[in-house]
Amino acid sequence: MHAIYSNPLPSGWLEEPLGRLVTTKRGCTWSKEQERDRPDADTIPVIRIPNIQASLDLTDLLHIQGVSANQRSASAVTKGWTLMVGSNGNPKRIGDSVLMEVDREMIFASFLFALRPKPDEDKVSDEFIACWLHAHRVHEFVSETSQMTTGLANISWSAYRKLPVRFPKDAAEQTRIAETLKAADDHIRALEEQLRAAERVKKAIVEQGTTIGLGANTKTKHTKRYGYEFATNTAWNQVELRTLKPLIDYGTNQSSNDQQAGSSVIAIPQVLNSRFALGELPFAEVPDRERDSLALKPHDVLVVRTNGNPSYIGRSTVIPEGVLDRVTIFASYLIRIRLDETRLRGAFLNYVLLSQTGRRQSTCLANTSAGNFNLGARSLSKFLIPLPTPEEQDEIIEAINAADDLVLDLQRQLTAGRRVKQSLLQNLLTGKIHLKT
Repeated sequence: MHAIYSNPLPSGWLEEPLGRLVTTKRGCTWSKEQERDRPDADTIPVIRIPNIQASLDLTDLLHIQGVSANQRSASAVTKGWTLMVGSNGNPKRIGDSVLMEVDREMIFASFLFALRPKPDEDKVSDEFIACWLHAHRVHEFVSETSQMTTGLANISWSAYRKLPVRFPKDAAEQTRIAETLKAADDHIRALEEQLRAAERVKKAIVEQGTTIGLGANTKTKHTKRYGYEFATNTAWNQVELRTLKPLIDYGTNQSSNDQQAGSSVIAIPQVLNSRFALGELPFAEVPDRERDSLALKPHDVLVVRTNGNPSYIGRSTVIPEGVLDRVTIFASYLIRIRLDETRLRGAFLNYVLLSQTGRRQSTCLANTSAGNFNLGARSLSKFLIPLPTPEEQDEIIEAINAADDLVLDLQRQLTAGRRVKQSLLQNLLTGKIHLKT
């Protein structure tokens, strides 16, 4: 039996197999002809796998026509049932679940599995079972024991039903545990919403700042480039990058080593982060001349030039002041752009490349070969770059950095909140920690 508890059964707690405590039911099946994109006469919305997230997500609902009364009753989404992913191509999704907290005029699909405590036994509450299903070791067991058929992983109820459920005899203690975990969930959802809002603000500032500036009454004109039309500030010049005579270099082809010998090498993961950080880097031994020519400096811009994933092409980062504490070079699938900072700030160019206009230019200028997408120095030199004064560039950079600071802070808070919740799940649901009355 899969070990999901590492501590003895606490005093005042019971332990019984899941199958003795719950009743189950399966979802509804239908034909393709019954599907509708929107509500209509004789339709009913259906909850499917995409709707089962950290909480119930009803933004994308399918509506089914011609579902019989018996089918509606058998697969009804009613309060107290927990809906769980029972069949999926990704075994890690098996066991993902949400508690139905209210009655809904809906049914659920056959790829889902539903369970709830047996109403006639009154041993555990709906909320407590729903929390127990989220425990890491429980979810891990469900994923690991899922059975593969025709390319799909399926929940193994015969194994799952034998899992021992620990629960306090005292219903009030069950309630306190469920309420504490719900409060943790509410905190996480609030942080997720704040993060989404902060990311929207940052995106808006990037778009406005790199096209028309931050002024409220800016006069604009429209510029067309590669089939796209976008607003530009009439007071700014629009120049191709090559007119600024940047130094554009390709990185090293030397293979990395595990001995941490030679120079540390920047790779794609560091470029994809919103804010550059050294972190754990590979090393490569390169000749002194190559090392010196590829050594990075503050304000250098690094751009992904080749990759099998088209969304990576043109992604960039800028090397900030005070981060490089050793000689650091960059890999061959990156390009370095070094600018005359009195004309164009590296940080401003980085945000131009991040903007929607910059991403569109990357897409249009990239080519493909041998299954990879490529954006070479010649293509980069054709990028159309807005050129406000250095002082205005600094103001725009500061505003975007402030928005990015908020995003990063919320990401850290969200990571911490999720860790706290996992700790609470493991400790409260095993009885390691007791909540005071």
